[in-house]
Order: sequence, then C-alpha cells, then structure tokens
Amino acid sequence: MKPVEWQTCLCSSKRAFADRRSAEKALGRAQAKRDRHAERQGVRRGIAREHRIYRCDRDLYHLTKQSRREYLGAAA
Repeated sequence: MKPVEWQTCLCSSKRAFADRRSAEKALGRAQAKRDRHAERQGVRRGIAREHRIYRCDRDLYHLTKQSRREYLGAAA
C-alpha cells in the first residue's frame, strides 16, 4: 500500500495534504487504523477518531476529530 504524501503546514505542526482527494484517502486510512486498534482492544470506548477534513488558510487540507456540529457551534 502506497502512503499518502503529506507535508507539515506552516499554520501549525499538523500534517497537511495538497488536495482534497489525498486528504480523503488519508482520512479513510486513519479511520481504518483506529478501528483495527479498537478491535484488538475489544472496546471502542475512548478511541479518538478523525471525522472530517477542513481547509486551512494556506489552501492545504487537514484531518480533525472535531465533528461538524461542534465546529459550527464554536464558530457561532
């Protein structure tokens, strides 16, 4: 499996993806990895999981664990 290319964003020390497709691919892989980890533990409780993608001010994409509802509540 070929890894998804990423870079460190200057807006923070987070992984950044150049296009939405790469970010979506990384999101799917991150979710699958978290799910496999939870299955090995036998409990999904307490497992932090990335839920969505957002675009930063530098036109790069990041993954976040914050739900859309939490984001819209914080933005209001």
